[in-house]
Amino acid sequence: MKLIKRAATVIAAASVVLSLASCGSNLSWAAKIGKDTTVPIGLYIYNQASVYRNAVQNGLLSSSEKLSEQTVTVSESDSKATEYLDKEAKKAVKSYVGACLMAKDYNIELTDEEISSAAESAQSTYDTDKDVFEKNGIAQSSIEEYYKDLARKSKLFTAKYGKDGTESIKDDELKEYIKANYASINFIQQYFYNDDGTAMTDKEKEALTKEYKDIQAKAEKGKLDFAKKCEEFNKNATSYKGGYTNSTSRFDTDSEDGEKIMSLKTGQFTMLVTDSAIALIQKAKLDTSSLIDDENRDSLLIEYKYEDFVKELQVYSEKNESVVFNDKAFEKFGSSSRDFSELSIPNSYY
Repeated sequence: MKLIKRAATVIAAASVVLSLASCGSNLSWAAKIGKDTTVPIGLYIYNQASVYRNAVQNGLLSSSEKLSEQTVTVSESDSKATEYLDKEAKKAVKSYVGACLMAKDYNIELTDEEISSAAESAQSTYDTDKDVFEKNGIAQSSIEEYYKDLARKSKLFTAKYGKDGTESIKDDELKEYIKANYASINFIQQYFYNDDGTAMTDKEKEALTKEYKDIQAKAEKGKLDFAKKCEEFNKNATSYKGGYTNSTSRFDTDSEDGEKIMSLKTGQFTMLVTDSAIALIQKAKLDTSSLIDDENRDSLLIEYKYEDFVKELQVYSEKNESVVFNDKAFEKFGSSSRDFSELSIPNSYY
């Protein structure tokens, strides 16, 4: 049966190739840069798969439902899943083209080692989901271009926005970003389970909530050092409860809990209660300098500026007269005919 299934997969992949040939070579490419560079349509399709994988990992899509029957909610806006995948994949192709163009402006080329690394990553990715890629007409060479694109953008991003870049982001600007998006907190938390693993009764939950309220009241009156209380909880931490001091994280102000935390002044408290847990949180003093040291600066810079950088690349490609995008190919190979449901998706939400 495995041999029969394997043969059917190969035939399906071959039919995609034949379809491309029968429609003419004009559908085999996603974009062209002048006369020298042709971007394969497989890169567009692979980006559909990549967007799909990320959407499932983040709980925006389900791999157990048909793609054509799902919607995606992003920034409180709903759209058909297929339209979302196609839109994002097309953006990815445009940013790929923009990076190729801008890399020439900066005299940036990939080294032999970087090209070799991209090939190895593509090989590993392809081997993991070979049947899915063959079924959807994605060649290993297209996946290799995807990894080359990541390496090219990384070098270009550093050349543009790094410490010695042409448009270097200053520390003061990063500090303002940190203040608007990060907070340090002291907190204790407990899932609604006892130490022996049994679920708490309603009365036990009420008693726990009262205990947390009493701790907050004493801390606010200066009768209890909350930071020390958190350290005590940390020393006696279990699978269900613990405490931390000066825990610094980024909080999404679009979420109710994130907004509550970010709106606090230093020293103020808030209590978060869900169906499964309770947490008492005190806002602590934020040390912006520790987040822009040599160890953290690069990752913070990417978080702050990379999305804008990719958008810039898209616009850069659209405005370049040497570039032609193949809208007929984008339409022909839209995700409405895709089946990515068997992609390997680690740590995903189903």
